[in-house]
Amino acid sequence: MKKILFASTALVASAGFAAADISFSGEAGMGFVFMEDRDIVTGVAGADDWQVDYYTTLSVAMTGETDGGLGFGVDLDLTFDNGGGAVTDNQVVYIEGGFGKFSVGTVGSAVDAKLGLSDIGYSGLGTDNTAEFLVDGGDVGNLMYEGTFGDFGVAVSYDMGGTEVASIAATYTMGDFNIGLGYDDWGNFDDSSTVHVKAGADIADFSLNALYSRNSDNDITSYGVTAGYTMGAVEVMAAYSELDVAGATTDAYGLGVAYDLGGGASLNAGVGEINDVVEADLGIIMTF
Repeated sequence: MKKILFASTALVASAGFAAADISFSGEAGMGFVFMEDRDIVTGVAGADDWQVDYYTTLSVAMTGETDGGLGFGVDLDLTFDNGGGAVTDNQVVYIEGGFGKFSVGTVGSAVDAKLGLSDIGYSGLGTDNTAEFLVDGGDVGNLMYEGTFGDFGVAVSYDMGGTEVASIAATYTMGDFNIGLGYDDWGNFDDSSTVHVKAGADIADFSLNALYSRNSDNDITSYGVTAGYTMGAVEVMAAYSELDVAGATTDAYGLGVAYDLGGGASLNAGVGEINDVVEADLGIIMTF
C-alpha cells in the first residue's frame, strides 16, 4: 500500500466546550506511467502505452477531547483521480485514551494496517501487491482496536458489513529491529485463514523489510522483500516478491529512486517487471 506523509495546517475553534482542532493536509502527484504491451486503463494487450498520470488528495483531521479526558476524532480523505471523479477512500471516526484507540469506518484490516510493505517509484508499480496478495484479500473491516504497550503493539479488526472477516496483528520493536505476526479469518469469503510474518530493520542509512504469508486452505503462498539506502537527499529502493497459487508461480521485481526537492516535494521514478509485464513511471509527488 502507498505510504503517504502529510504536513498539516491547523484551525482551532471553541464555543463553550473543550478546544477542538481541525487540520487540513494533502498530497498531489503529476507524472507519466508506462505499461508494456498493455492499455493502462483497460489492461487489454496492445501497443506499449505511456500515459499522463495525476491525482489530488485532500485530508481532513478533526480532533477533540471531553472534559473527562476522552479523545475523539475523524479522519477523512477525498481523492480526485485522472478521470476527474472524487472518491472518499477513507472515512474513520474514533475515540482514544489510555485504553488505546477504537475506530469505525473504512478501517480495513489490522494486518494491512500494521504489516504491509512500501511501494517504489512514483505510482508504486505494484511490486508490493504481489507480496501482499493475501493481505489485500482480507483487507476489509469497519471496526478496529489499536493498542500500544511499551515496545508491543496490537491491532484487531472485524467487518460487520456481511463478510465477517476478522484480522489481528501484533508487533514488537527492539531498537533498530522490528517483527510482526498476523492472522486473518476470511469469514464468509471462503472460510479460510491466513498467517502472516513480517520482519524489518533500519540501521544507519539502510532499511530492510520482509513479509511472508500463507493460506493453507487454498494452497497460496506469497512473500516479498524490500531494501532501501539513503544518500543525502536521494533514496534508492529495490523490491522482489513472489506469489504461488497451487503451484502456479508469478513474481515481481523493481528498482525505484526518490530525490527530495525540499519544501514537501520529491521527484520519483521506478522501473520493474510485474507478472511478466514491464512497467515504469516518473513524476513529482507533492505534500502539503
